[in-house]
Amino acid sequence: MTLFAIVSNAEDGDLAVFRIDGSTGAIERIARHPAGDTVMPLALSSDSRVLHAATRGAQRSIVTYSFDSNTGRLAQLHHASIESSLAYVSLTPSDDWLLGASYGDSSVSLYRANALKQGELAPRQVVDGIQHAHSVIASADGRFAYAASLGADTVFCFAIVRNADDMSLELVQKVPVEAGFGARHLRFSPDGKTLYVSSEFRATVAVFARDSETGKLSARSIAPRAPALAHLNDGYPRTAQVDAATAATLVWAADLQVTPDGRFIYVAERTSSRLIAYRVNGDGSLDYAGFTDTEAQPRGFRIDPSGRYLVACGERSTQVVVYAIDAGSGALSALSRCEGGRGANWVEIVAQT
Repeated sequence: MTLFAIVSNAEDGDLAVFRIDGSTGAIERIARHPAGDTVMPLALSSDSRVLHAATRGAQRSIVTYSFDSNTGRLAQLHHASIESSLAYVSLTPSDDWLLGASYGDSSVSLYRANALKQGELAPRQVVDGIQHAHSVIASADGRFAYAASLGADTVFCFAIVRNADDMSLELVQKVPVEAGFGARHLRFSPDGKTLYVSSEFRATVAVFARDSETGKLSARSIAPRAPALAHLNDGYPRTAQVDAATAATLVWAADLQVTPDGRFIYVAERTSSRLIAYRVNGDGSLDYAGFTDTEAQPRGFRIDPSGRYLVACGERSTQVVVYAIDAGSGALSALSRCEGGRGANWVEIVAQT
């Protein structure tokens, strides 16, 4: 099976498309497409035919592309200007609504996807008061949305309320994590009964049980801090006052991914340039399962739909790397590398059809 990987390059302002040989893991770059200044988060439709990219430069926008999963061809469809700088974008399962999290505006916003073609887009709804919002995702049934507040150490749960062709978010619950945790990214377990929350400041993962009927969360456990990061201190919000020497001593975690079988969880840690692995136990708790040195300052990475490969990049590296995932231990083995772009920060993977 051939795979295609799409990587956003913030410094180059473009998207790079790669072909990955499903039998060997060999990677090659096949195209680059202009996107816009500081292109970062990506949102892929459920059928992999449409890709939305958010730019965070002076001209903030959402750029929409069509994607051909047979050839890997990416083609720009339209470009919509928006007001907010979005640190995260995702789609509802029906692909008709786009959710955005704005770190700078401390808000979550809701956009009608089919309105993006109008060229300038105002959000249908903005939920303020989510301090340093860093991610927002919808449940597989499209009934609930969850947002991580890095600044308030809180996870917000919203009901997705639909009326005819309209939609809105209504607050259901605010769930705290440990003080100083720094809730950043969110992922569901394959069965949707568990929500995992990554810590930017500790590179650990908080585990919440999720009630599929009410959407409510209940705290279960927190993964142990990785021994591989023992040389680093817990992080804290980065401001202009944090000098480079101090920053080099602090945990600075980013993306969070779960294998399709739900057995392993990985967290990217940027200061050490490592991918931290956790094993999911039968009772739902997590154990530290090792680390892998990767590209410099890894922000985004992705696991392919089969669970065999992990594709990673680094904001301070121009290389994109493919790892094989050991099904028994979760250990990563580098298979191939390819020249990508500058400021690589987000990855999406599509299986060829």
